[in-house]
Amino acid sequence: MTQDQQTVLMFKGLIASLPEESQAKVKKAEQAFREMIATYPDGEATVALGLIGAELQCGEPENVTK
Repeated sequence: MTQDQQTVLMFKGLIASLPEESQAKVKKAEQAFREMIATYPDGEATVALGLIGAELQCGEPENVTK
């Protein structure tokens, strides 16, 4: 198993450990991201998602919600 596959399993485990209401919210957000990626199949949504992830990793949540 690759490190990337392990990361996916880690997130699935994290989601499974959440209360059902939170799991439903995560699923809804996941669907929204997947729809966004499908809407921009040339990679624009992936770049935007990467930017948001980088901002979160830097501890800049105020930039994420703008």
